[in-house]
Amino acid sequence: MTPEAASIAALLERLSRDMLAQLDGIPERELNRTLPLPETNSLYALATHTLGAGEYWTLVMAGGRDIPRDRPAEFRASGAYPDLVARCERWLADLRAVFDQLPAAELDRVADIATAARRPWMGNPFTVRDCLLHALEHTALHLGHIQLTAQLLRAGWTETPDGEHP
Repeated sequence: MTPEAASIAALLERLSRDMLAQLDGIPERELNRTLPLPETNSLYALATHTLGAGEYWTLVMAGGRDIPRDRPAEFRASGAYPDLVARCERWLADLRAVFDQLPAAELDRVADIATAARRPWMGNPFTVRDCLLHALEHTALHLGHIQLTAQLLRAGWTETPDGEHP
């Protein structure tokens, strides 16, 4: 593994484990509940999306693997904490396997990003290195969302019958 890939892998692993630590011990009901705010997602959906995106950008775009993804379904996902742990561990193991075989020159290869996945902020060309850095940025962003959502749920932030918040 190149030093650059090793650093990215280590950071992705740390952020992912931080995400799991935020969710550990939260009852399944709360894990699958959304906050009474527009456009919020449950903790489970946020984690599912974070892992799905991580798999896409690291294993598919950087590693050349074929992993089906239904991005919209990630935001409707529900389930239990052990399912997230298993998926995360699988992703991290696959990530290490891909990164172990990734030559340094491969980081400069232009990624073939599907039209549906392309975003306006993406440069042209968008390299494998850019994909890995995006996975890192995206994971950190959603870790923050998970931290805030978990804090609000732990504080008992719920909507009262009259629509008010504590």
